[in-house]
Amino acid sequence: MPARSLLPQLSMAQPSPERVPSPAEQEWAGPEALCPGWLEDEAPDGDVPGDSGDPDGATHAFERLQSALCQEGLPPTLDCSAEPRTGFGPLDMTVCILGSPTAFLPVLLEGGTRCPGAMVLCLSPTWASRVPSESCPGAWSLLLSQGVSFKVGGHSALETFVPPRRANYVTGTFAPWDPEGGWAAELARDLDCPTGGSAPLARRLEDLLVTRWVLAARAKLPVPPTLAFVLEARGDLPAELEVPGVRLVRLQDPQGQDSLVREEVGAFLGGTAMEPYSQVMVRPAGWRWRGTGTHSTHRKEEGAAVAQAVCARLRGLMEEDSVLLEAMVPTARLPLPPPRSPAPRLPVALRICTLLCRSWGDRPQLCQVACAVGRAESPVRHGAALPQGLDSSLQQWGVVAPSQRQALATRLRKATEAAMAALLAAEAELSPQQRGGTRARTDILGVDFLLACVDDALELVALATNSQRCLETCVLAEAMGRAVGEPAGDLPRLLAEAMLHRAQCHLVEGKDILLIGAGGVSKSFVWEAAREYGLKIHLVESDPEHFAAGLVQTFLPYDSREHRRDEEHAERVLELVRSRGLRPHACLSYWDDCVVLAALVCQGLGLRGCSPAAVRVAKQKSRTHQHLQRCRRGRPPPAAFAVPCRRLQSHGDVERAAGAVPFPAVAKLEFGAGGVGVRLVEDAGQCHAHAARLWRDLRDDADHPGIGLGWGNAMLLMEYVPGTEHDVDLVVFDGRLVGAWVSDNGPTRVPAFLETAACLPSCLPADRQAQLVRAALQCCRACGLRDGVFNVELKLGPGGPRLLEINPRMGGFYLRDWIREVYGPDLLLAAVLVALGVPPVLPARPAPRAHLAGVMCLGSEHGAALAGGGGMEALRELQGRGLVRLNRLFEEVAGDGEYEEPLLSVACDGATRAEACVRLLGLCQALGIDSPRYPVEHFLSHFK
Repeated sequence: MPARSLLPQLSMAQPSPERVPSPAEQEWAGPEALCPGWLEDEAPDGDVPGDSGDPDGATHAFERLQSALCQEGLPPTLDCSAEPRTGFGPLDMTVCILGSPTAFLPVLLEGGTRCPGAMVLCLSPTWASRVPSESCPGAWSLLLSQGVSFKVGGHSALETFVPPRRANYVTGTFAPWDPEGGWAAELARDLDCPTGGSAPLARRLEDLLVTRWVLAARAKLPVPPTLAFVLEARGDLPAELEVPGVRLVRLQDPQGQDSLVREEVGAFLGGTAMEPYSQVMVRPAGWRWRGTGTHSTHRKEEGAAVAQAVCARLRGLMEEDSVLLEAMVPTARLPLPPPRSPAPRLPVALRICTLLCRSWGDRPQLCQVACAVGRAESPVRHGAALPQGLDSSLQQWGVVAPSQRQALATRLRKATEAAMAALLAAEAELSPQQRGGTRARTDILGVDFLLACVDDALELVALATNSQRCLETCVLAEAMGRAVGEPAGDLPRLLAEAMLHRAQCHLVEGKDILLIGAGGVSKSFVWEAAREYGLKIHLVESDPEHFAAGLVQTFLPYDSREHRRDEEHAERVLELVRSRGLRPHACLSYWDDCVVLAALVCQGLGLRGCSPAAVRVAKQKSRTHQHLQRCRRGRPPPAAFAVPCRRLQSHGDVERAAGAVPFPAVAKLEFGAGGVGVRLVEDAGQCHAHAARLWRDLRDDADHPGIGLGWGNAMLLMEYVPGTEHDVDLVVFDGRLVGAWVSDNGPTRVPAFLETAACLPSCLPADRQAQLVRAALQCCRACGLRDGVFNVELKLGPGGPRLLEINPRMGGFYLRDWIREVYGPDLLLAAVLVALGVPPVLPARPAPRAHLAGVMCLGSEHGAALAGGGGMEALRELQGRGLVRLNRLFEEVAGDGEYEEPLLSVACDGATRAEACVRLLGLCQALGIDSPRYPVEHFLSHFK
């Protein structure tokens, strides 16, 4: 039934240590100012919690939630509080939204669809409690005893939790002027979980002087010319701002320095920065004053009146406040099409509101843009006009050409993301007390711009930042679009994904992970990532002197290199784990040789993972294809992607395989890795010769570590598949595809098949990428791989995808790094989450941030240029400047001749694939990586 009077009557005395603007001063009240009282509508059927005074606004907030759900056509909240929910454990995710239900409702609904029950709305301080943290001394854990949870289909329920749920991520209404801001900020203070904002951070964002200084000094964005007066004692600003357009004047006594004020005002009004402008504005600034609309406007020539207005504002100046004298920057006036009416046009102003979030990898991401139009003679404030889209606003302003509008949209994106990056960097320098807690960070941010004309060119002028107004405006714009049939925008999805991702990062903190096999230098990122995510790694490794021994929680040396005895090894590892008293939450391996052993250990510990039988099928290449050839259900069946092949253990096997596999064919190691020993053979004679060399040279792991020789040196002969080669990296949970990324490989140097070049995102159209992803997923499922992160290598020809091999572990070489750089998500974190039994939250519609093109370097071809020629030193210097991406695979040359492995991956990025390829080619030519024997231009020419 709908929630009725069972909602508790809530009260909490809230201290008010600081002056807050009066209601008369707070003319702006968000989008509701468009229609006063629009949030006070009755609930759908009158079924609302009882009200006995509602001292802290919880009943009213619940009514607003019901009204908002009704307007969205969604069912009212069910009251399930009589039957408390139980059973929440350390792997259950809870994203808590404190305070106002309306601004965050689209995010709550989206999050409820992505992770049913994980999003919980807290409408009252009595629904939550703070207890000392068990993991972070001095911090607090937030426990929820009651809340409104959201599920698929827009369903919501008022629930009680016994025992209380522990929050993994907290955000909410922290704006100082908001009625819920006080108790929400108090609950969110000094928490041990990630917190999206805080009262101190919200106040900082609402301080016009602080943010304008950061935007000008760090983001290098144009801001209105500003003269700021502050008290001498103010300590959150540098002594001298030293940024173009902003001058800071410190006053010892704001009431006794009128002559200094008049002198500074006169110099400012007569300065070169003010030459293009005719009007100025005087206003108080600081978090107390945001949204009050308190200001006065003057013509530039009225110097005495301006100085008098400044002096008047200085009376009563408090330490955290400032008085600003700033230019009123007019909106650019462009040639307009002939009017439809002969009536005169009034001059108007355009304010551009942008909303950003902290996305994967702590990168700023623009979520939505909304514009507001108002009279030119006064500032356009949030809530004063209905929002409209950027593209239509630019058209209305006379920007007719679509290419020009797109160019402005691109500039706006870059400016907004630069603004957020600068603000986050400045925020990171604050102390935990200044941020409101060690884990408090700004995750949602609004930035307002003006489209102005500077030196006869259109310029985006940064006006201000805010913690909530842009969110409310963009949510309103989103709802208005849906009302006229516009497709849903990205705003709710991006914000929900960002919150859920941060909650999952907190979820894995402190978890004990049993890792089987350390790998080489190419896996060094594992130890850095473990530290970043707070994982406790217990490492089982064959090399007792491995460099990672000092980088993990527990080092368990055990020689498992003879992998044909993995069942025996698994028993020994289990004994070792039990003897140390370890109780890992998950067990996995990123190292190709150890995937079967990890599956056996997982099974022995009762942990989540693929069955050893499934991993064995995927690990043994001929067995993979033969198994798939028997899988004939489906349209098309997995058998359609398999390739004819035969196992080779003797020269007699070669003769028999030659009668079943057409030539040309590919001969390679049955359990191989890294492309070592893979060769194109034209006939049986070449196959005999290659097998004889390989069986002679590569007998066990000591001959060439890390390429699967612990499984023996059996080979297979498989049909050569023409077409382009691609990697598909999959994240699969319980057989369901959670994420997929397609990358392209350049042509190999036949008859060998070592990788030469690669690019991400793929050059392929979306439908061909979809073919590859579907084929990879069907092959994994058919082999029994239903949980994990897998790398699948395929060829794509005119007839569709054909499988080369399945690697039942995370993609190697550069793939994890590239996917993280281009798309944001981390395959390593995804693998840990799946192993913990938690479905990873990944972008539902991944969009690339950039394009990467890379080339592999070989010791035989490039050793002299990289070492003796100073190329490696130059690459490291360029990497430090962010101009190249280096992924070192080995410390020194691995193998020689036909068994050589790549030494290094060098990549460049670009806004387009062509730009990335041009940069990479130029770099390779300058450093001697490109040569007639190693034609980089030819390798990159396939990325069209």
